[in-house]
Amino acid sequence: MNVTVRFSGPLRALAGRQSLTLSLEDGSTLRDLFSALRDAVPSSFAEQVLAPLEAGGPPLVLLLLNRAHLRTSTELDRLLADGDVIAFVPPMAGG
Repeated sequence: MNVTVRFSGPLRALAGRQSLTLSLEDGSTLRDLFSALRDAVPSSFAEQVLAPLEAGGPPLVLLLLNRAHLRTSTELDRLLADGDVIAFVPPMAGG
């Protein structure tokens, strides 16, 4: 199956790209996606973005699956489907 990963704002520079498509095995989870991403993005992205999400600590980014916000600490084993779009979005504050 193929999933699209998008990077917004300053995360584009950290990931070294705006988006990418990854081919994953059927039955892959969000955790499997993170593992595949480690080979596709600079190590700084993995250290600064993926590791905190996997550790379950306060996330430094918002993670969206098909535009729905995920709470990654409880959803790393969520199954992905062909055509899913995962977006890494920096948190925003307004006033």
